[in-house]
Amino acid sequence: MMHLKVIAGSAVLAATLVACAPQPPVTGALPAPDARFAVTDTADYDPQTINTLSASPPTLKAAYGTRSPRQYGELRVPQGKGPFPLAVIYHGGCWAGMGGTINVARLADFLAANGVATWTPSYRELGSDGGWPNTFTDWAQGLAFAKTLARDYPIDLKRITVMGHSAGVTPAMWLAGGNKGDAVVAGDLPEVRAVVALDGPLAVQPFVGPDAMICGAPVIAPLIGGSPTEVPERYAMLDPATNTPRVRRLLVVDGALPDPDPAMLDAMRAKGIKVDVIRVDQAQHFNLLVPGTRDFAAISPALLDIAQGR
Repeated sequence: MMHLKVIAGSAVLAATLVACAPQPPVTGALPAPDARFAVTDTADYDPQTINTLSASPPTLKAAYGTRSPRQYGELRVPQGKGPFPLAVIYHGGCWAGMGGTINVARLADFLAANGVATWTPSYRELGSDGGWPNTFTDWAQGLAFAKTLARDYPIDLKRITVMGHSAGVTPAMWLAGGNKGDAVVAGDLPEVRAVVALDGPLAVQPFVGPDAMICGAPVIAPLIGGSPTEVPERYAMLDPATNTPRVRRLLVVDGALPDPDPAMLDAMRAKGIKVDVIRVDQAQHFNLLVPGTRDFAAISPALLDIAQGR
């Protein structure tokens, strides 16, 4: 029930009635809807159909290492003078080759069309000479290669956002932290300003066990080189509660995978990180990568805001 205060004084009452009276409509054109965030695609995407989507060819496809054909990346540079902020995007695939750079090509396209350069490194995974430490070395070398790219392309190394989808959230969170463990990390890595976690685990230890159901086989222990009891320091290194990302902002997109731990989010907020969470369709894992879908429309304004280095 609504309770109304008794207003003393006729002048006050009259002013109140005037304020509550219907007002004439506001004339003039309303702002046009932003077409970049419109819902134009009602399809639902899976690991196969997302790979059928077309994307603009990259500005450059380059090798960042010499040990494997998986050590390459795709650079997309916006039109214009720059320098442009850079989004380094790691694909998912259960750390076992079920994904690839094609998964994130439409996302990279969207960002490049909106003033954000993108670099999408591939990397060795389980089944392609991956696991500890090779996969981690590739993650680090892929990020470090941004310095090489900046020599020839107008990239602003002071505005780097690392993004990851699904299993790609693991390198995104790890590379933003200060502790790299005993992984082979050659050279100084550029500073990461922000992280975007697109429906992936912020820490891997809670996924030991569920990974067999999600990925069809146990993958985390083979990736890390042991169980949590065998190599606890590596699991701690991959836990943002103990290896806090050195970033200003973290955007977490919560989709089909298990929800992020609120206590973990609060722990990062307590360290001064601005943490935002956007919840999308809880039955979908790939729509959030496709411009035009409802999930992408829900996250794209925040994606651009964080990737543009604001």
